[in-house]
Amino acid sequence: MEQYELRRLDLDTLHLVYQNHLTPDFPPAERKPLSAMEKLLSAGRYEPWGLYRGEDLVAYATMWKDPEGGFELLDYLGVCQGEPRGEGIGTVMVSYLMDHYSHVEGILVEAEAEEPTLSEEENAMRRRRLAFYRRVGFRDLGYVADIYGVRYAMFLYGDKSDEEAMEAHQRLYHYELTPWLYDRFIHIPEQA
Repeated sequence: MEQYELRRLDLDTLHLVYQNHLTPDFPPAERKPLSAMEKLLSAGRYEPWGLYRGEDLVAYATMWKDPEGGFELLDYLGVCQGEPRGEGIGTVMVSYLMDHYSHVEGILVEAEAEEPTLSEEENAMRRRRLAFYRRVGFRDLGYVADIYGVRYAMFLYGDKSDEEAMEAHQRLYHYELTPWLYDRFIHIPEQA
């Protein structure tokens, strides 16, 4: 079995991951500006992680800390460009994150929801992502959030209630945004 190691990424490596992996992996509407990540990182509320096989970075993730400290949002998760997809690297990364964050009350995930206006190919990809989170131990929270115009199905790893998870989700954005920006761009929850 291959040996992996979870390592916290420094700022320079985060820049490289953002440019070489996160930017090609996520469409612009779903991509947080690097400057926003840097701001959260400097405030101690954001942690970038890399999954290494030897000295090779094979996957990455970023975790956004609830301002009250009880929850974490798995903000981004990706297998690095050039690595084979569908071979379990993402599952290994999530497993390492679950172990590392076993002390928190819960880990939230925003995963792109299916939409009737999208192509069948796009919806099929979204269904695979939703199924991935269910398969690795996350449960549906039963609501869809609209974040900057992108609809996300919400998931939780942990045994907290749906209401506690939703409150933590709201706190993340309330804490970072002015009331005007929150009211305009963040809709938690939106009934599915």
